[in-house]
Order: sequence, then C-alpha cells, then structure tokens
Amino acid sequence: MSLANEDLVILEYVHDRADRDLDRAVDVWSDFERSQWGAAARRLQQAGLIELASVADDYKITAHGLSFVSELRAKRSNGPARMASLRLELIRWLYDYYLEDDGPESTEDFASSGRALYMGRSFGGQEILRAVSYLTTAGLIQGGQVDQSDHIFRPSLTPKGVDCAESGKPVSEFLNPAPGGGPTFNVRIDGSQNVVVGTQSDFTQNNTSGIDPEVLARVAHFAAVARQGISSYGLEEDQQIEVEQIAQELEAEAGGEAPDRGRLRRLTDRLMEAIAPAAGSALGGMVLALGEQAASAIGG
Repeated sequence: MSLANEDLVILEYVHDRADRDLDRAVDVWSDFERSQWGAAARRLQQAGLIELASVADDYKITAHGLSFVSELRAKRSNGPARMASLRLELIRWLYDYYLEDDGPESTEDFASSGRALYMGRSFGGQEILRAVSYLTTAGLIQGGQVDQSDHIFRPSLTPKGVDCAESGKPVSEFLNPAPGGGPTFNVRIDGSQNVVVGTQSDFTQNNTSGIDPEVLARVAHFAAVARQGISSYGLEEDQQIEVEQIAQELEAEAGGEAPDRGRLRRLTDRLMEAIAPAAGSALGGMVLALGEQAASAIGG
C-alpha cells in the first residue's frame, strides 16, 4: 500500500507520542479533524502500522510501525538521496508548466507548490537553492536573476531539460549515462538457475491446475525480475515495499502446487500497476513488457 504525506503525518504523530511503547494509547482526534484525517488513519491500520487501542478510537503503534518510522527517518537524513529527489522533482514541476505552455514567476514558488517534499518532509530553502544552481549550471533550466536573488526569475526547461523530464531517469543518470547498453540484472528463480532480463528462465513446476508450465515459467520470470530491479526503478520507499510484496505473492502462487489462473492474473495486473510509475525508465519499460507478456500468456 502506498502512503500519502498525510498518512505519514498521522503515523509519526502516533509514533512520537507512544515513545516506542507498543501498549501506549494515543489520542489522535484531539489534534486532528476526523473528517479530514480519518482516511489516513484507516490506511495506516490496513498497512499494519497502527492499530486501535480502545473503543474511543485511540491508536497504538505496532512493531511494524516502529520499524517503518525508524527506516523512514534514516532515509530522510540521506543527503545525496534527498538532493537527487529534489532535482528530479524540480524538473518535473517545470515540465508540468511546459506542457501547459506556462511558467512560474520564480523557482522560489516551488517551496509552496506542495511538491517540495521528501518522504513527507519539506526541503529546506538552501537545499532548493543548491538544486536550482546545479540544474542551471547543467543546462537543464534557464531564466533570469533579479535583485541579486539566487532564485531564477521566470524559469523554464531548456530543450535538454525537456529531454531529461521525458527520459524518466534521475537527473544524474540522464547527465551521466552508463556506458554500453545499460545494466543487466541477474536473478534466481529456483535457487540455481540464473536468468537475465528479457529472457525466459527454465522453470520446473509440477502442478494439478492444468496451467501450462511454460505459462507459469513466464509469470515467475516476470515476478523475479520485477523484484530484482526494485532499487533501480526510482520509486518511493512505500512503492518499493508494495512491489516487493506483490512480486513475492506472485512468485509463490506461480510456484505452488495448485496455482489459480484468476489469482495469477490479478497479481500480475497489480504488479504492473505498482511498477507503472517507472514506465518511463529503460528498466521499468522492459519489466512492464515482461508483465504484459505474462498477462497475455495467462489469458491464453
């Protein structure tokens, strides 16, 4: 399940007031309007991050919630990852204006755009200025400077910046492409057989479902490759978790004694939806193509 920014606000509120005590009840609704934040609390419950502590709608943090927040905060402090995300979001922000043949007054407007966030927390003013300077020097954005301000007046993407936005790649990867034909991902399906993205693995599966083993091999291959490429899709943490969970379910179903065709198709569709935000990247597009082949094979 993907978590929105409002979900993270509620989760961290419960986490901080519980002070790592799994049994401590936290009153959320004294500080948050139920009508506005109720959906966020329900999503957190469904994800197993918080749970009801009483009939009065107090909440407790779960062990999974504690671990999730700990990992979230560790990643927020990763300076290079923050800056990479900020540069790309600035490019995407300006690309939206480009599509409408319009533009903001200044890069300073980015801070109040609702998009200046990294894992639910706002980027700092100096971070934004450094990212603007980098993108300008790299020739991806252009504009003027007024009154000695470090921000760009009437910023827009250069043709190179448009190419960057449409590539779907992180800014640094776009500017410094890897030599050769790109990365190769080796994955394992049965614990011994190595397979490569774009090829179908050997797959031995004895089942009573009546589904052609070749179909199951194609499905299992898609799931394994999808899972192996998670760190390279450029997805947010919660999206990566979602891909991992669905891929594992799909692999287990394809490798089971009695795989169900309907469940295979539903999981395949869900996995493609989870990877869809990475469709613009070379790897994401390749993996989605494997998913489409798998879905077609399941349907006969």
